[in-house]
Amino acid sequence: MTEGMGMAGVAAVVLVFGGLIMFHELGHFIAARAMGIGVKTFSLGFGPVLFSFVRGKTVWQLAALPLGGFVSLVGETDSADIPEGFREKESFALRPARERFLVIAAGPLFNLLLAWLICWGLLYVNGRNFIPPVVGGIIEGGAAASSPLRVGDRILNIDGTAVRRWLDIAPLVRQAGDRDVVVTAQRPDGSSVVFSLTPRPLPAADSEGKGTRPLGLGIRAAGEMEHEDVSFLQSLPGGLTEAGNMAVYTWNALTDIVSRRVSFDNVGGPILIAQAIYKQADRGAADVLMLAALISVNLGILNLLPIPVLDGGHLLFLSAEMATRRKVPEHIREKAVLAGLALLIALVGVATFNDLTR
Repeated sequence: MTEGMGMAGVAAVVLVFGGLIMFHELGHFIAARAMGIGVKTFSLGFGPVLFSFVRGKTVWQLAALPLGGFVSLVGETDSADIPEGFREKESFALRPARERFLVIAAGPLFNLLLAWLICWGLLYVNGRNFIPPVVGGIIEGGAAASSPLRVGDRILNIDGTAVRRWLDIAPLVRQAGDRDVVVTAQRPDGSSVVFSLTPRPLPAADSEGKGTRPLGLGIRAAGEMEHEDVSFLQSLPGGLTEAGNMAVYTWNALTDIVSRRVSFDNVGGPILIAQAIYKQADRGAADVLMLAALISVNLGILNLLPIPVLDGGHLLFLSAEMATRRKVPEHIREKAVLAGLALLIALVGVATFNDLTR
C-alpha cells in the first residue's frame, strides 16, 4: 500500500467519524436553538481542547479525542445552572417535556437525515445500475413456455403499463392475479410481439416438491446490467428508499443479534468500523460516502434504543413524564443510568475484544 493511499484512508476515517458525530450533535443544537434553549458548548471530541472560538453565546471547540462529541445545554442537569449571559427561560430543565423530547430526538433523527442526503446525492451524481427486463431463460412448465416469448426478448409493457426494470415485472403480475395479462415484447432485431398468457405458479417451491411459488411468467433475467441517469428530483425518493433499506437491514441485524440467531462474535466496534472505512478509501469517495450513510443509520437507530445513557433512554424517561405528567424520580433515573452505563461498557468491551481478536 502506498503512503498516499494510507494517508487517504486515515483522512477518510477521521472525516467520517468526525462528520457523523458533528451532524448528530448539530441536530441537538439546531433543535435547542429553534426553541430558544441556550447552548453553552458545542464540542467535537472529548478531552483536552485543541481549538475553540465563541460565536453568539456558544463556545465551539475541537477536542483531542475525536471518537465522540457533545452539546452542553443551559440547565441540562440543573435548572439553577444559568451561566452569565444566559437567561432563566433558556434553561433546558425548565422547558416542557415535549420540547426536551424533541431536542433529544433531533440527534438520532439527524443521523437518519444525513444518510438520506448522502444516498440522494450519490444517486443524483452517479445514477444507478439496474437489471433490464430482458429474458435470459424460459422456465419449463412456466406460463411463458407455451408463449411466443423467446430468450433475448425485452418486455416493454404488461397490460399497458410500461416495464423499465426486471423488478417491475413481479408486482404487475401479482396485481393481475390469475387472469390473463397482455405482454408486449421487443425482439433483438427491433420487431415487436404482442400476446396474452395466464400467470401460473411454478411447482416444487422447495427441494422436496412441497408448496408452490407465487404466480409468475416463468422467465429468468438475462443478468446483464444497464445504467441510467437520475434527475435531481427523481433521486429524492430513490435516496429515501436506499436509506430506508439501510435502516431495515440495520434493524434486522440488531434483532438477529439480540435473539441469538447471529453470534456475538460477529459484533464489531469502532476498530472494525475504522478498518472498513480505511479499506473503502482505496475504492473512491462514493464508496466511502455510501459506507458513511450506513454507519449514520446505525448510529441513529442505536441511539434511539431505550437504554439509559443513550438518547433513547432519555426519550423513555420523557415519554413516561409526558404520560404521567410527573418527572421520573431522580433515584430511579440514577440507578437506570448506572445500569445502562454498565450495559454499554460491556457491549463496547465485547465489540472491542472481537475487533482485536478477529
